[in-house]
Amino acid sequence: MSAAAPPAQSRLRALIRPSFNLQMVYATAVVLIVSILGCRLTSTQVPGAGSTALGLAVTLVALLPVLLYLQEKGKLYLRDSLLALFWALFFTIMLGFPVTVAARLGMGIGLQDLRFAQWDGWLGVHVPDLAAWAEKHWLGILANRSYTLLFPLMQVSIVLPILTGKLKYTQKFLTANLVAFAIGLPVFALLPGIDPWFGDHFTSTPDLAMGKSFVLLAIRRPGPYIYQYPAGVICFPSFHVIWAVLCVYALWGFRLLRIPVSLFAALIVFSTLSTGSHYLCDVLAGFLVVVAAMVIAERLSGRLERADHGSINVSVSVSSE
Repeated sequence: MSAAAPPAQSRLRALIRPSFNLQMVYATAVVLIVSILGCRLTSTQVPGAGSTALGLAVTLVALLPVLLYLQEKGKLYLRDSLLALFWALFFTIMLGFPVTVAARLGMGIGLQDLRFAQWDGWLGVHVPDLAAWAEKHWLGILANRSYTLLFPLMQVSIVLPILTGKLKYTQKFLTANLVAFAIGLPVFALLPGIDPWFGDHFTSTPDLAMGKSFVLLAIRRPGPYIYQYPAGVICFPSFHVIWAVLCVYALWGFRLLRIPVSLFAALIVFSTLSTGSHYLCDVLAGFLVVVAAMVIAERLSGRLERADHGSINVSVSVSSE
């Protein structure tokens, strides 16, 4: 008959092997520190920062009574589902700041587009030629249309597991996203780039590439920068690839969806090349990052499940006494 662990030891174990929500709290602290200090160090001004912070605080305060009520009623799945949705909203808003900080920190490093184009050449790929082919071929046209559909797919990847009793897949999706950002942003800061159209000296300038070029060049301009959400500024590694793979990861628990979602994600990955938005080396780097992120997310989830199983065993042992 085993005895329960002392309270101090149990609290320490909970901090070392945190639950999903405590993992998100840790990630929140890191994101806030990086955002606040990074914006100061890089002279990044954030209009309406107070309003954004107040809005998030009001949302959390309004959510707390509901969470406490669900806790009291033992409706833990619904409680954790609401928290997962809150974390998804929170990081959607907040992760733009570390992205901008990474881009600003890379200002002193020259753009690596010529290097990326050279790497693609070694692999036998010239993306502008591929994009020109895609404009005329049915597969390329279909892929190009799928490029912007990634974001609805991400929303489905967050909500569908929650609605069908598979919350752990949403939690793994969020955890893997944060790990991917932790790995990918330093790489982006050290190896900044724009896209193959820029590397090809604008021999062709589709609207998508021009918008991306304008945003990153504006962020990298010396002097104070007024923050705007940095959509599309990450080149190497490709987060479009990372997110597409993570959507498959999140929806893998649905057997009927595995093949269609995998094919759709593959089309989105191909669209990063067919639209001229990414070099092939961006795509390959994205695959490396997302594999590492999924492995780490699985390890964190496995430790959490073992910790939960251990706490259940302890509870059973104490009750049997």
